[in-house]
Amino acid sequence: MKRILLIEDDRPFWPRIRDLLAKVNAVVAEVRPGDSITAGAAARPDLVVIGDTSYATRSPGWWDGALLVLEKGRAPDLVTSIGDGSQQVAASSGIGERAFLALTSRLLGVSERRLFRAVIGIKRAGQAHVHMGASREFSLTGLSFALAVDLRPGERIVISFYVPGARDRIFLEAEVARTFADPEDGSDCFGARFVGLSAEEQRVLERFVWGQG
Repeated sequence: MKRILLIEDDRPFWPRIRDLLAKVNAVVAEVRPGDSITAGAAARPDLVVIGDTSYATRSPGWWDGALLVLEKGRAPDLVTSIGDGSQQVAASSGIGERAFLALTSRLLGVSERRLFRAVIGIKRAGQAHVHMGASREFSLTGLSFALAVDLRPGERIVISFYVPGARDRIFLEAEVARTFADPEDGSDCFGARFVGLSAEEQRVLERFVWGQG
């Protein structure tokens, strides 16, 4: 399993960050700013998470792996690269949960998508009829699917499907984001992003996408 090293100081945002990291599909080790990161349980993690104050005290090039620097006061949706690569970034300490999970998954190089071919139900907003389609990929923020119905970007839909091992069918609200043709057979496909997920729906989705359920 992937490993994250948290270099934690006394700033007030760390308890929330620890709670978010508990939802990441990785083992988390914690050290203080002055501790070595090359020995013991912290040796060569897959991702280092550090605050901007502690980061500023470090020498250039002190870490060449995946790095997430959390900055207090930065706009919540602003993520910028550090240097030339895409594996070292700065983000807000107030970043939203879903954005944080997607960002850490990318930096860790773990899959935040799951191939899952199954029959799914698609119900358009305000309509009772359920169209049957076929899922392609699920992610923490949405899914792609094939459907023989003309959906429009921006259209609200309700997607229903069974998660392996679950007794009840899951219903998630989504918004159509794009249309595309299947590269193999040319069938009509769509990408949709989930909207208004509850905390429990998010947990179920995380377990499913990461293969834990």
